[in-house]
Amino acid sequence: MLLDGATVESNFQRFVKRIIENETVYYLSNDNGVAESVSNDDEETNVLMFWSDRAYAARANDIFEEDFNETEMELFDFLYRWLPGMSGDNVLAGPNWNGELVGREIDAFELREIIEEKMSPELHKKYEAKYNELTKNT
Repeated sequence: MLLDGATVESNFQRFVKRIIENETVYYLSNDNGVAESVSNDDEETNVLMFWSDRAYAARANDIFEEDFNETEMELFDFLYRWLPGMSGDNVLAGPNWNGELVGREIDAFELREIIEEKMSPELHKKYEAKYNELTKNT
C-alpha cells in the first residue's frame, strides 16, 4: 500500500512532536531482538521502526508473524545510543509507520538532527548535562 506524501509527512511530524513532548519512543521487541523491515526503496537496507505512541506500535505489531512487545525507551537513549548505532550500521529509521509497515524512511543521523532542532533549549540543556555526566568517566 502506498501512502500519499502528505500522510507520510504528517505521520513523521506527529512522531517528532510527540516523542519530544513525552520524552518516550516506542518500538517492537522480543527475545530475538527488535522488529525490522526491509526498506521499500532498497532491498539491501533494513529499517528499524519507531512510534510516538504505544497504540501505533500495537497496530503495526499485528502484521508480524512473530510475537513482539510494544517496548518504550527514553528519548535520551534513542538520541544518544540507538540512532548513533543505527547510523554506524547503515540502518534506516522508520518513524510512525502505519499498520501496513509503510512510511518515511530516514537516515538515523538526519532524524537525530531534526529532533534536536525541535527540542526546547531546556531539554537540550538537560540532555547535554546527562550526556556529559555519562561520558565523563570514559
